[in-house]
Amino acid sequence: MSICGVTIKQPPSHSISFSGEKKVSTTASSANFDQDIKPIFEKHCNPCHFPGGKMYERLPFDQALTIIKNEQGILRRIKDTDEVKIIREFVEENSPSETNNAK
Repeated sequence: MSICGVTIKQPPSHSISFSGEKKVSTTASSANFDQDIKPIFEKHCNPCHFPGGKMYERLPFDQALTIIKNEQGILRRIKDTDEVKIIREFVEENSPSETNNAK
């Protein structure tokens, strides 16, 4: 499923939504945004990048698309190698097809 030009993959039992759009169920992925990715950002980037935070409107880290589109800048701030690996896998699996084919 493509949202704003980005294909998002997640297990069918989960659904995600972006900025008021309807929830979309997507295909299987080894890294699940709500279970694997979002908790990393809740741990490191809360409260600024979550609802009510001063950076939320510009970079809402509770939305998968933000993480996918801003991987480079985000990974400069996450230091734990296991967390970086999970984020990279998620972004790679969910990036637009053109980007995946170019690798």
